Amino acid sequence: MAETLMRLSIDTPDPDEAHAWLRNAYADHHVSLSGPSNAFRFSHSVADFGSFKVGVARHSMALRGTWDPLDDMLLFSHLLEGRFTIRSPTAEVAAGPGDVFSYDPDVQMAVSWNDIRMAQVRIERSVVERLASEMFGDDRRVHPILFDTGRPVSTDKAVHWKRLMQYVTNDVAKNPAAHGSPLVLRQVQRLVVATLLDTFPNSGTSPDLRSTGAAASPEAVRRAMVFMEEHAAEDLDLTAVARAAHVGPRALQRAFRRAMDRTPMAYLRSVRLDHAHEDLRAADPGDGSTVGAIAARWGFGHPGRFASDYRRRFGRSPSDTLRG
Repeated sequence: MAETLMRLSIDTPDPDEAHAWLRNAYADHHVSLSGPSNAFRFSHSVADFGSFKVGVARHSMALRGTWDPLDDMLLFSHLLEGRFTIRSPTAEVAAGPGDVFSYDPDVQMAVSWNDIRMAQVRIERSVVERLASEMFGDDRRVHPILFDTGRPVSTDKAVHWKRLMQYVTNDVAKNPAAHGSPLVLRQVQRLVVATLLDTFPNSGTSPDLRSTGAAASPEAVRRAMVFMEEHAAEDLDLTAVARAAHVGPRALQRAFRRAMDRTPMAYLRSVRLDHAHEDLRAADPGDGSTVGAIAARWGFGHPGRFASDYRRRFGRSPSDTLRG
């Protein structure tokens, strides 16, 4: 049998273990499950191509909840079995078997599904923007590529996307000569990016998203930053921040990406991480203070992800900081 990149990452009957894995792989989320938990099964296989990943997931229960923004990850799904509904502040997709759709990475999403099997492509946002600038021309280099929650621009484009994914998972991932060649993988990467830009509505090719106008002014970015710094302990979303900055959400997204190479919500998490750091430094573990409680106070619901982000930012673990 030929070596394959498609490998099983997790297979578990434990819902808690499943959603801990999903939080680490995708984004933090808060969900409720229904259905027979004793029959629960979650599995996820993935082929890792470096800058992008192709995976197939199975989740056997009914789910309803919210997912945090994906930020620097772009996600595109092909529902194979079950029912899946996703809502963003600007759009909704109710998908059945065979449907493909994209996600807006900059907003919180309301999600519900029932006994699904789904193929997904995850790709780094910076890779798409870099290759898009090459494909569109250098004059677009300063403009971030924005995706909406939505379906392909046409049925033919959806069919082409699904055929490309079959080629990637069945031919490239299972061919050692192909995935052992950096040149081949770069060509596949360019093909995936070119096809997703041609398939899903985005600010590079979609008149609807291009018409959202220019980015907000630097003054609007500063207003948004001050607002998030002053209200970091509150439940904020992109719409609330944009309203405080007196601009639209899309304009604020563009401005942040251009000025700071990050999204507004990523900046908010950075501010909250700073607050958690200060609280950890000031806390006394002898008084019962814990890393989990301080992380939760600042909106970090997943301890593992909080610890990873904290260590990357401050060069030590949060527990080391708490111990002084």
